[in-house]
Amino acid sequence: MSKKKQTKKQALTPKQKKFADEYIKTGNATEAYRRAYSAKNMSSTTINSEAAKTLRKPLVKDYIDELNKKLNSEKTMDEKEIYETLSSIARGEKQPNGQIPKVKDQLKAMDEILKRFMLTNLDKAQIKKAQADAIKSETEAKLAQQQIDDHDTASGVVVDALRDMPKEEIVKLARKVGNERNENNTKSKASG
Repeated sequence: MSKKKQTKKQALTPKQKKFADEYIKTGNATEAYRRAYSAKNMSSTTINSEAAKTLRKPLVKDYIDELNKKLNSEKTMDEKEIYETLSSIARGEKQPNGQIPKVKDQLKAMDEILKRFMLTNLDKAQIKKAQADAIKSETEAKLAQQQIDDHDTASGVVVDALRDMPKEEIVKLARKVGNERNENNTKSKASG
């Protein structure tokens, strides 16, 4: 296939472009079809059917989607524009509609700006509390780790000491500990 034929297939015809442009304006495929094509001698059913077919054509659909994206980006305020408009109202400047904002509208605009830019005392207190809680948790974790390390060190010292003791001394110590446990168990059963 030659490049000319490929390019021709990929471009909208003038009538398809007119149809898409009219569809964007009216939001009505049937009306857009009437404005773009010769439809005087066609029945309403045929016009509706042809309009629906044209609307489903990939090139037409893509073109309409692209136009909608462009229109939406032009119509939709970005963050900067919102802040500029709020600031203009807060300052009491004359608006595009020719009106000067009332004091209550100025105060509302100022409040909206403050909500976005400044922290209230409550927000600051909550942030401080969260920071304090984080420091406390970190300190508790360090303390717990230190206790584990100390326990491991103490256990190591005891194990080392037991290794150095003669077996007879270890047996005596074990008997003494066992006797003390038995006495404690007997006392707790008698009192319970």
